[in-house]
Order: sequence, then C-alpha cells, then structure tokens
Amino acid sequence: MAFTQQTLNYTTEYSAAMANAYPYWSYFYDLYASPNSATYKPVRGKSISVQSMTTSGATAVNRNSINGQFTRNFNTDEQILTMSMDREWSTLVDPMDMQEDAIVTVGNITQTFNQFQKLPEQDAYAVSKLAAAATTAGNVDTTALTADNILQKWDTYVAAMVNARVPRDRIRCKMTPDTYKLLKEAAGLTRFVETSEGIRGVDRNIARLDGIVINEVPSDIMQTAFTFTEGWVAADSAQQVNMIFFDPLAVAAPVVYDVSMMTPPTAQSKGKWLYYERFYYDVFVLEQRTSGIYANIASA
Repeated sequence: MAFTQQTLNYTTEYSAAMANAYPYWSYFYDLYASPNSATYKPVRGKSISVQSMTTSGATAVNRNSINGQFTRNFNTDEQILTMSMDREWSTLVDPMDMQEDAIVTVGNITQTFNQFQKLPEQDAYAVSKLAAAATTAGNVDTTALTADNILQKWDTYVAAMVNARVPRDRIRCKMTPDTYKLLKEAAGLTRFVETSEGIRGVDRNIARLDGIVINEVPSDIMQTAFTFTEGWVAADSAQQVNMIFFDPLAVAAPVVYDVSMMTPPTAQSKGKWLYYERFYYDVFVLEQRTSGIYANIASA
C-alpha cells in the first residue's frame, strides 16, 4: 500500500512546551500551575465535575450506654463547571518571506503570539474572573490606597482571609506597579539594607510581606472586565484592580490544547505554510473556597 503523508498534530509536545513557558511569560503562573488545574480537567467535552464533602462535628461519649442508632453524618456535593474560553489562532507563512527575512519562522511567529497575545490574554481573563468571584463573595474593598493606609489595609485583607481558614503561607498577592510603589513608600514598613557590596548592593524590592509572595502585574491586565472578540481589550465598564489576593488551591485553571498543527505548502493554501492551533481554558473559583479571594478595586 502506498504511503500517504498526513499533517502532524503537535498538541502533546506543544502543551508541554507551554507549561515550561508559563513561569517566564505569565504573571499568574502560580494560578495556572495550581494542583487543582491539573486535577480538574474535562474528561469529555468542556464540563468539569468538582466533588466536595462535608461532615458533622464530634459529640461527647456516653460511657454507660449506646442508643443503637447510627446515621450518616456526611454529605457529598458536586459542582459542574463549564469551560467557556474556546479559542483558536492561525497564520499563513509565505516561503518567500522565510527566504528573504531570517526571523520569519513558524517558531518565532508562534513564540511572539504566545508571549504577547495568548498568555497576557489568559492573565487578563484570570484577573477578571478572580475580581468577579471576590465581588460575589463580598470580599472587595474600594478604599483608595495611600502610603499611609496601605499597610493597615493589607493587614485587614490578610486577617479576613486567615479568619476564613485560608493558610497564610499559601496566599499570593498581585498588585499594580502604582500600588507596589505605595507599598515601598509605606509608613511604618521596616527595611533592612545590605551595604556590604556598596551602593550597587541596595535592593528596595519587596518580594514578600508577612510571608506572602508579591508580584507586580501591569495595570492594563489588572482590570475587572475585558472583551475577547480578538485578543483582549479592557471593557468600557472595567475598573482598576489595585491588588488581589488568592489562594491557588481555591481556584482551578485548566488549559486544554486540542489542536496544534502545521500544514506544508499545498495548492489549496497557494503554496504557503499554514499554522493552526485551538485551545480552551477557564478560571474557576471553587464554591467552598470563595474566602480564598480578596481584592482592592478602584471605585467606578
């Protein structure tokens, strides 16, 4: 039988490569890398089933008798999540462009798309979903932040989360550069400056505060609403998210690659290479862990 060459689908390899790219290109890599994101993936279609359980509390022992009756003291529940961000991207590449310009390669093109379009879009979507979840749960503060009040507000937000049994060492905080600047200027913030290496050794960055990891995120990504008709654009109704706290185990952010393939030049493509990929993703806050999200959002 004659051999027929088929178009190759690089989905598995591409998915692995993207997993390696997250820590370098995504501001919310710790969200997409959450253990829940790997645990809760759609088995069929786009639906995800999240099972949860509750039990009753313990009671005092009666050493002198038993009533002979035993009951079920646990309940199970199921949360059905449906992924909504079903996305695709494609491009034609003319072989003559590849010959005339050394940077025109499929690898460079897809890397540029991933770095400047796909992953920033996913980060923007994550912020909007976290902000919506915080709003629904009532975990939003609209107080204008200043250098004088930012530490007080920080303590208030963290205390609210810890009182809701969110482990402090799991909390992550993302904030805009302007908010980060206020934090560095905060009154009452204790600083330790290492000068053994001279002036070049002075580092004013704040990587952690009270054990909580802090990351700066560009302001255009830190918005409450976006339109995703093509790429990601802040909606007219969007509000600035100044800072947002989240527990990675309170969320699930699955990313599924369905197709990633390249077709060599054919008559149908008029002698051009064709690259196509399809992926879908979403960011969900688990129903029993909504206390793991807290945000400071600018008033409308």
